[in-house]
Parts: sequence; C-alpha cells; structure tokens
Amino acid sequence: MTAHALETCPNDLTAFVADHFPERGIRPDGLIARSWYRSVMEHRLDPHGAVEKNILTASELREYQALHEEYLAIAGQGLNGLAKRVVPAGFAVLLSDEHGVTLDSRLPRQRDTYTQAGLIVGARWDESIAGTNGIGTTLAAGQPMTIHRQEHFLVSNFRLSCSVAPIYDAQNALRGCLNATCLNSDGPKEAQYLTLQLVIMYARLIENASFRQRYRDRLSLSLKPRDDIADLANEQLLALDERGRVIGANHAAFVAYQQERGIDLLGSRIDQLLPANVDELLSLTLGGARGVRLRTQQDEALVDIGLRIPASPPPRSAPNRIEARPEHPDLQRLSGGDARLLDGVGRLRKVLDKGIPILITGETGTGKEAFARAIHQASTRHTGPFVALNCAAIPESLIESELFGYRGGSFTGANKKGMKGKLELANGGTLFLDEIGDMPAHLQTRLLRVLAERELFPLGADAPVALDVQVVSATHQNLAEMIRSKGFREDLFYRLSGMTLQLPALRERSDRDALIDNLLAGLGTELRLDETVRERLHTHPWPGNIRQLLNCLRYAAALAEDGRIDLDCLPAELHQTAPADAPLALQEATSSALAARLDDDEARHLLAALRERQWNISAVAEQFGIARSTLYRKMKKHGIVQPNALY
Repeated sequence: MTAHALETCPNDLTAFVADHFPERGIRPDGLIARSWYRSVMEHRLDPHGAVEKNILTASELREYQALHEEYLAIAGQGLNGLAKRVVPAGFAVLLSDEHGVTLDSRLPRQRDTYTQAGLIVGARWDESIAGTNGIGTTLAAGQPMTIHRQEHFLVSNFRLSCSVAPIYDAQNALRGCLNATCLNSDGPKEAQYLTLQLVIMYARLIENASFRQRYRDRLSLSLKPRDDIADLANEQLLALDERGRVIGANHAAFVAYQQERGIDLLGSRIDQLLPANVDELLSLTLGGARGVRLRTQQDEALVDIGLRIPASPPPRSAPNRIEARPEHPDLQRLSGGDARLLDGVGRLRKVLDKGIPILITGETGTGKEAFARAIHQASTRHTGPFVALNCAAIPESLIESELFGYRGGSFTGANKKGMKGKLELANGGTLFLDEIGDMPAHLQTRLLRVLAERELFPLGADAPVALDVQVVSATHQNLAEMIRSKGFREDLFYRLSGMTLQLPALRERSDRDALIDNLLAGLGTELRLDETVRERLHTHPWPGNIRQLLNCLRYAAALAEDGRIDLDCLPAELHQTAPADAPLALQEATSSALAARLDDDEARHLLAALRERQWNISAVAEQFGIARSTLYRKMKKHGIVQPNALY
C-alpha cells in the first residue's frame, strides 16, 4: 500500500477491506478487519514499509522486569507448562504485559530463526508499532484469537501463526497475554485451534493462580457447573470480605456476571449472586474449617461451590468499604523518641489540611513512604484513596500513561475502557510521588502545569478533569544540586516543597535502641537480644537504614533458638570481613580512589555495602530492598565501578 493509498482509504470498514485487501480472505466485519483499519487509519502504517524492530535496551528490560516481578513469578509456571507441550512441536511461547512488551519467552532449540522474527524478550508488539499481530490485537480486542500468516498487517510477519489469550487480574483489568507462535505453518488457520485452546487454558491457570495468591488470606468461592467440571476456563473464583461482598474475581466470573447478566460484580453480596446463606458460610470460619463443598441449583444447572477459608478469620473492614485497608504506623509511632523527628512531625501536624504540598527527603530506607501513608491517615482525606507512584521504578516510556492516564480508543493496545492515571485515581485523597528526582524532564513540565491549574487532560479526553489532591513527594537526592545542574525544574520544586520533612538516617537517630525493641515486638514472637548483638546493631552504619534493620531482625528471628538472638543469627553484612577475591593492596587502592571521589552520604554507604558484600550486586540490592537495576543506576550516578573494571 502506497502513501497515496493511505490518504484515499474509505472511512467505511467493509469498503476498506473489500477495496484494499480482498486477497487476504479477511472478514470485513471481524476483529482482524478492525485491527487492519486501525493500523492504516490511526497508526499510518504501511504493510510493505521498512520494518525496524522495536526492542527495549538491556537496562530498560531489567527495569521493566523488576516492575513486573510478581507477575513474572506467577505467570512463569503457566509459561513453563505451556512450553512443555508446544515447544517440542516448533512453537515459541511468549509472555507479555498489558502494553505488548514481551517479558519472558521459551524458544525451540533453533533459536536464531525465532529471534530474527522478533520473538524475543523485550520486543514491543502493540498495534501502533507492529500493526495487526497476535499480541497487540489480542490486547486491543481483549479476547483470545489466532492471527494466521497473511492476517498479519506487516508483510514481514506473514510467516507467523500466533495463538494468543489475554490475562486479566482480579479487578478485570488486562495484565498481559500468553502467546504460542509457530513459523512457516503451511496448514490452514483451523489447524491452530487446539493450540489456541491450550493457550487459553494456561492463561486461565495463570489468572487463577494470581487470584489465589492475592486472596490467600480471604474467604473465596470456586464455582463449577457439574456438566462442565473439567473446563478450567469456566471455573469462577470469587473473593469475599467478612460481610459477604465480592472484592475480587477471576475473568470467568466477570464474564458470567457482568458481560452475560449485566451485574456489577465488585461490591455485590454473594447472596445476590447465588442461593446461598452468607451468615452460614461465614460462620464456618469460627469452627476452624478449611473448606466445604456445597451443591446448589442455578439457572437449571447443578453447581459445585467450593468455599476456601483462611487459617485465621479475615480482618474486619471499616463500614462502607469493600476491603479493609492494611494497618500502617501513625506519625507518632514513626517519629519514635528522636527529638529531630518529633520536632519535624510537630510542624507537619500544623500544616495538615492546609493545601500545602509536602516534600519528604532522606536516604534510601528511612521510611519515606511510611511517613507519606501516615500523613494521609492523619489528614481529613484519610477516607479517600492513597495512590503511590515510584518515578524511578517505571520505565520512562510508561510514566506518562501511569501518571496522566488515557481514554478508551486513544491508542491501540490500550484497555478498551481507558485507564485512569495516578493523578485521577488520587482525586479526593493523597498522591505520593516517590523518587520525584528521577522524573523525566518533559514530564516535570507537564506535572507543573497540572499542579498549577488543578486539572488534567488524559490522552484522548474531550474535557479536562478537575483535581483535588494532596501531593506528597519524596526523594533521596539533593534537589537543590539537581536544580543547579538543570536536572530538576526549580519552579516544580517550589510547587512540591510547601513544607520539607527531613528524615534522619538510622545512624543519626537518638532512639535506635527503642526502635530496635519496637521492631522486634512487631515480629510477633518473644525475642531477646544478647548484649553483644545489641551493641553490634547499635554501632553498625546501616547504609540501608530502617529497611535494612528490619530485614536483619527478620533474618535473625528466623535463626534464633528458643527466642535468643546471638551473633551467629545476624546476617553476613553485620560481620565485618575483608574481601578475599583481590590482593589487599589493590583493594585499598581501589577503595581509596573511589572514596576520594564520593562527597554524598548515600554514595559512601553504598560503597561500604558493596565492599562488605565483596561486590555481590544481588546481595547488596537485597540488603537495601531495591531492584538490581536501581542499584546499577545508583552506582552509575555516583561513579562507583567494581575494582576489576577500574584496573
């Protein structure tokens, strides 16, 4: 199709397909035809044009995978199960996120031909880039499908035959999709039917595993029609609060109740959905039962109801809320007995509910998010939402949609109903912008405008959305220095820092002993510290601050015998050992050279931790409670290089 042909495409979908692609055998009223239409009319793609593979860089991919760590851990089991059955037959198996980026894959032994076709981790397959294709079109349509050979928009993808199923979360939002693709399939599209059914089955298994993991401590129901008991795609899962209201469900349940019956599932009482007595079901928790099976009649079908009951009764939620909020320490508990913190919190209480933005500063691990939540709970907005966005953990290409959102139909691959951004979700409550110093420059400008005008335009919106949010931001960076180096907008800084709350590092707090005792008490068991252990905890520099201390105490508690914590129970970083994998003179020269360049507390503590862990990046990242990609970024920022890379 030429550029002139693009300009002369008819607006009518049926005429569009009939006039331009009769040889493809595409139904003019189907999902694939609509995808072709979007590829041409919205994305201005040329099926015969030069194709550039859009693949994330290694660093972008690491950040992306860290962001989806929990999803990958659960979905990986389904990915492996599907791969065992189809990879030996020449299929590549791919897992993507909701934006069409492949996060994991399983390929046949002859990998080169598959990677050359773009079947690789980090590749982007949304329709705006690749036109009609298995992953992008499945995400746009929100339903399973096979895109076979010439149904692909780009000529370069004609040899692919892709069977794909979407994956939904427990709130019925797209989480990604599962894809099985073969190359150079000579058979008809119908030959891929069984492959598609396998993909659908494993996608549903991933959804159900994710549901059970999320609601493992909640009452949950499993509904299976007796005449269809072996069909995993039709098993309906519902999670309930203690009042019998639905707080989550798998996609099969949303289809059965919302799409087929028009019932708004979330928030509905179970006795409105089933002929079941809620009080009798919930009373089973008092008897220590772990599960029960019921049989009931529904729509002339016999249904098995499996009720899963947690080991302990679920927490009682506040009135008029669907799901109980987790308890978080308040401002008084967080400030402890440290005079500096008590003074800062005293000032903070005076500015609450005055419309003054709050900036929290402090080293990594000092509890910035905990303070942000406590500020929200202490304000009159505590009944509203608390919405957090980590500006450092989300790839730059996604921050804009995460922050500002979009409306349905704004771009291909997006949720058909659109997505509210963090700003809009926080309306009436508190928006917490963590690591604000890592926000890209162009988004700083847009955020400044939104904060100044108190309204935003989501992508594709026809009218602005009025905003009423309390903004709390946090950073471990020196924003004043970033302003001088043009890395952060000065006008945005003054918009965010109506009041600054500086959190002291753990080594600077005067209440360390009391803090240690409080954290120990919070572990739920009677624990006692040897005096040598308390002294070691008191004198350690704690580069990871409270987060590191808490991880250390959890580790020590797990190893304690009869509740007694001695030196042997402490993790390795509290045992000072010299690295043994390099000559002493080289280590000293390296450390001196690095230390001489470092004028930042975070940098010095980071270097100390790396030396203690013998430059084990994974161990240091775990110690600080951050992703490896974040640790590498911090090392790059401070110019910290491993010794074997210096010499």
